[in-house]
Amino acid sequence: MNAENLIETLRPHFPDAKIESVNQGNKFEVLIVDEVFVGKRLVARQQMIFPLVNEYIQSGAMHALTIHALTPAEYAERTAQ
Repeated sequence: MNAENLIETLRPHFPDAKIESVNQGNKFEVLIVDEVFVGKRLVARQQMIFPLVNEYIQSGAMHALTIHALTPAEYAERTAQ
């Protein structure tokens, strides 16, 4: 499992999203920017993602996952700073 594999796993579920990922060993960080997150709280956003990677967590291929699930407006605000 690597960052590219994670992106490939998430892409079918977020086809229009900007998705970036990095990993160090089996610790991953992912950025997903998509309109689908508009109006959803952080926990709800994470609940959309964790089931998609649960098999990797259970197998040990992924030990930790930090999720940055943002709307396009939130992403624009962060990158403008």
